[in-house]
Amino acid sequence: MKREVKKKCKGCGGIFLKKDLNRKGYCHECAEKRLINVLRSMMMKRGYWYEKWKKGMLLWAKKLEYGKHKKKRRKTAESRSRRKKG
Repeated sequence: MKREVKKKCKGCGGIFLKKDLNRKGYCHECAEKRLINVLRSMMMKRGYWYEKWKKGMLLWAKKLEYGKHKKKRRKTAESRSRRKKG
């Protein structure tokens, strides 16, 4: 028989079975509270999560504007052999 592993929740500090915590280490109730805070921040358009999202969107738009957001192309056998030769 395996012994069931117990861990502390990062939010409330309660002890739960490891399988009852999410991958970030929060119990269901604390994870739900965090989600509500993030959604509220996004809807009100202020706060840490909104600013983080906005910064990411601006960086993405700049990459599109300057053409840095290109698909990576695979090198052909010819170009690889050309590089090896000199």
